[in-house]
Amino acid sequence: MKQILLFVILFTSMIFPGGIMLLNPATGQVLKIESFKTDTRIENQVAITTVTSVYKNTTTSYQKPVYIFPIPQNSSAIRLRWELRGIWYEAGFSAVPQDTNIGGGGSVHYQVTNYTKPGSIIYPLKDSIGVDSLITVEMTYVEFLKYDLGEVLQTVPAYLPTFFCPQPIPVGNRIKLISTRNVDSIYCLSSNDAIMTQSGDTTSLVIESRLIQPNNFEMGYRLAADELGLFSFSTYLSDTASVADSINGGYFLFVAEPARDTTTILRKRFTLIIDRSGSMGWENKMAQAKNAALFIVNRLNEGDLFNLIEFDDYATSFRPNHVPVTPDNISAAITWINGLQARYGTNIGGAFSEAVPDFYEASDSTANILLFLTDGQATVGITSTPQLLTHIQGLINPITVNLSVFTFGVGTDVNKQLLQTIANNHSGLATFLMNNEVEPVISKFYLKIQNPVLIAPVISFSPNVIEQTHPTRLPNLYIGEQMLLTGRYTEPVSQPVQVTLTGKIYGQPVAYTYDLPIVDSAKPEYQFLIKIWAKAFIEDLLIQYYSLDPNSGQALSLKQQIIALSIRYGVVTVFTSFGTPTGIEEQRPESESIPMEFALYQNYPNPFNPSTTIKFSVPYHSQITITVYDMLGRVVAILLSEEKETGTYSVI
Repeated sequence: MKQILLFVILFTSMIFPGGIMLLNPATGQVLKIESFKTDTRIENQVAITTVTSVYKNTTTSYQKPVYIFPIPQNSSAIRLRWELRGIWYEAGFSAVPQDTNIGGGGSVHYQVTNYTKPGSIIYPLKDSIGVDSLITVEMTYVEFLKYDLGEVLQTVPAYLPTFFCPQPIPVGNRIKLISTRNVDSIYCLSSNDAIMTQSGDTTSLVIESRLIQPNNFEMGYRLAADELGLFSFSTYLSDTASVADSINGGYFLFVAEPARDTTTILRKRFTLIIDRSGSMGWENKMAQAKNAALFIVNRLNEGDLFNLIEFDDYATSFRPNHVPVTPDNISAAITWINGLQARYGTNIGGAFSEAVPDFYEASDSTANILLFLTDGQATVGITSTPQLLTHIQGLINPITVNLSVFTFGVGTDVNKQLLQTIANNHSGLATFLMNNEVEPVISKFYLKIQNPVLIAPVISFSPNVIEQTHPTRLPNLYIGEQMLLTGRYTEPVSQPVQVTLTGKIYGQPVAYTYDLPIVDSAKPEYQFLIKIWAKAFIEDLLIQYYSLDPNSGQALSLKQQIIALSIRYGVVTVFTSFGTPTGIEEQRPESESIPMEFALYQNYPNPFNPSTTIKFSVPYHSQITITVYDMLGRVVAILLSEEKETGTYSVI
């Protein structure tokens, strides 16, 4: 039975919000923040969040600020709009990357530098804001919430140093959650004073707390342990005048969690690589890495083979080859770990040269796992990302069985492209941590990989109507993880598509079969699937791009393909940005009558120069998109893309 939970998160006091309007990079001067609210809709872990902030120009002159928003990791910005002098404007998408050089070559205040995390949205406004004038800014992004052993966590960026916001301001948050899997518990990490009431299938959570310290808004929920996650969404865009040929057809998202087997622990051939470069000595990172290594070594199982590698300028091993788990070897490993000290540079290529040959004698009777932990860029030996990837691939090529490489990047100075590509290319996952997360995250991760669910998975469909699925390389599945797949279909079918996952576990072949229903009509509430698919497609292309020389013909071709997808589907990437805005004048329902159907009326005036008004009606709460195409079906502009209540509206 579908369970619908409605969270109404109301802050009756104040917290400090995220998102700034920067006026002066050198001094860190910003527009005054008047208010802040967030609105999130979560459907089976797909979350679409709109963050709305109101700013006021309290200076004595007109200002053209730069909007900076620290978008959450692994999310994609899909919309930026603002209201100024009664007119709404929406940023288009530009085929040029963001200008991250906020200071224009000049000095930047350290508070601005610290606040502008990698991946932040940076958008210079073209219009001036008058003295004592207000501007309302809406940022919308989509993300698939992280799932870990039944727990789902949602974080809305609300942290802001008091340097930018010295006074508390009104804040409101609303979350609507729809889950086809029962929810055992709900919690809010931002407050200990949550009041929850439940009536039927609806759960309301109201928070009346006094949050006086800067903090992100965090909430989570635990899904029923006796149910496995299995759900799918689909929508089908017909080939009509309102849909460009490049995006018509079906889109789906499929999520499955295969059955767990905790009765048997698979024997492992296991290596942990620890970065001991000088920067690991900062902020307690080395101590945490050592504690994580001790946690792992103390939980190795009889029958496992293991080794440990440390690297700075050079790489050295605990033992020349993998050794069995014995009391003497464990005692010696603990002594070796306790003796590690941070020093010198970062030779990533040397670390893999030392570690990978240990797996040349591996067989499929063991889970072959390599964990790589680093906090920085390669500074010694091979330092070029494409050359490092080629070097590591060359080392792994002689291995005839599956080797899973899991990478962990600590802090903000890691080479994310390198770590993500290594993991994606070798059946692993990349995890990026803050400095204080090393020990708990790696320790918990190790507990999961003791129980593989599906090794070297392969997916197939019957009937074969599915195409363009992503990710193209499926990762191994371990206990408490989900298989996520997004793709397209050209023709709907009357019966569900049969999805078959095959692979190995404990050296034996296994298979899981699921049904994937796909629809034959547009579902406005699932319009996010188009962007989810485009985001996954782009991520696959980026994996290929980062493995190449960026000046090669193949890399340049991939870059153009990524840019084209970004513009067509409205997803910001490293090569694109929010661009020239379009004016939108918004009206509430013009009469008390309720529209009975969706309607798009004749624009007026027609012909027009330079503007025209487009009127439309919405019979019930829906996701509405107004897109302008040229005669060849190419997208000219997206005038509107948001949820609308029942009513009649118009855009300019």
